[in-house]
Amino acid sequence: MFRSTLVLLLLALPLAGQTLPPLREVVERFDAAQAQARTLQCPFTLTIRRTLLKTPSVTRGTMYLQGSDFAHFAFQPPEDLILHLTPKALISYSPEAHEGEFLKIGFIKNADRKFLGLGQKLSYLSDYFQISLSEARDVSNTWFLALSPRTLSLRKRIQALNLWVDKDTWLPRQVQWIERNGDSWFLELGPLKINQPLPSSVTEFKLPEGIPLRNEFSFFATRKK
Repeated sequence: MFRSTLVLLLLALPLAGQTLPPLREVVERFDAAQAQARTLQCPFTLTIRRTLLKTPSVTRGTMYLQGSDFAHFAFQPPEDLILHLTPKALISYSPEAHEGEFLKIGFIKNADRKFLGLGQKLSYLSDYFQISLSEARDVSNTWFLALSPRTLSLRKRIQALNLWVDKDTWLPRQVQWIERNGDSWFLELGPLKINQPLPSSVTEFKLPEGIPLRNEFSFFATRKK
């Protein structure tokens, strides 16, 4: 696992007296929904809060997800940014600046933030996180899943991974990742298009030849004032 990255991932108040479903049922339904959603695309809003900055950063764009193969974030102007995240490499590209970053990470076998919790099964994440289930009172018609790191090595980097899961589709509606230092990434997903063809510019994404590339991935790095 690498520090401060994606590889990212990708949730009504209950009726009076409604009881929580068994956690095992929620995990199974979520995993089944993830498996059936071979592709996904939707608008997103990403709010980044950093302990060193007073004002959060809010950006928007379109997210494309193809199973656990990749997550692709195309940001809207004025943000000049495309993120393409796979289990083997992290790519950041600025089309207007004509520069990018490429970080080869090898195949990751443990839990990480490469997809911000998207495209990953809860049964898989449960190997690395303790999962608790409650009723979401801030987002309608969702269950709230709080994932706390199990191991000391994870706890040194991660406070929590939170998911808001839609009660009808059993897919994520919101995802929040909180670093140990308090920095957080909060991803809100708009209406989902499931199992629709993705643009070839996404599925065949490659960095243009000849652009300057830095061997890093600074999107999740702590930024100073």
